[in-house]
Amino acid sequence: MAATEPYVRNQLYLIPLAELLPDPNQPRKFLDPAALDELAASITQHGVLEPVLFRVDNGLNYVVAGERRCAATRQAGLASVPAIFIDSQNHTEISLVENLLRQNLTAVEEAEALGRLQEDHKYQQDDLTRIFGKSKATISETLSLNKLPQEIRDECRTDPSVPKRTLIEIARNKQQRSMTTAFARYKAQQQKAAEGKKTRAPRRTKAEGIVAALSTAGGKIADLDMGTLSTQDKSGVIEAVESLRHNIDDFFTRVAQ
Repeated sequence: MAATEPYVRNQLYLIPLAELLPDPNQPRKFLDPAALDELAASITQHGVLEPVLFRVDNGLNYVVAGERRCAATRQAGLASVPAIFIDSQNHTEISLVENLLRQNLTAVEEAEALGRLQEDHKYQQDDLTRIFGKSKATISETLSLNKLPQEIRDECRTDPSVPKRTLIEIARNKQQRSMTTAFARYKAQQQKAAEGKKTRAPRRTKAEGIVAALSTAGGKIADLDMGTLSTQDKSGVIEAVESLRHNIDDFFTRVAQ
């Protein structure tokens, strides 16, 4: 719905969620479902404790910072959200800083947002270093992810499980074909590791280990042909079984106490 009344800068308003649109330049594309559930539960119990930021463009209200809060508020069943109006021309910078400080963006989201910020405002890497308080090397490595093939960025944009360091290493390849090959190799290694975890036998508890050992021992005793043993071997087996029997008797005595 179009805004029909003027807003005062830095003034707090209660805005219907239906009148707040996601910013097309919002850096965050991935909303962690588990984190969203937790935030929605908190909002249900305590309400929205911190307002979102919004701007107006051509009569429409756009969320500058707080897209997660808006989504969680909708999930909590509320119709409105507290929001502060800003008219800053640097709303993309504000949005990116807010997202980076609150909850880590995926590596690709961060790289794309930095690249867009650099392009829109003609920033140099030194400017980004000053704004975000990160080293120039870190900024440079992050921006290098924008060289990754589109299909890799599309896949990793909403997948926080792919380590940023891995993507940086892949982006150091000079050709996109080499990047694609390196990413495919990484995924194959991850799949192999996941399959290995599934097929690996689960660790037995101490009690389960004892049960298995006793079952094995019992089977071996039952299968033993005493007639084939020498007198000395028979004596050794009888002595071992007698010792085992005493241990079992002691066990049942302790259990009965």
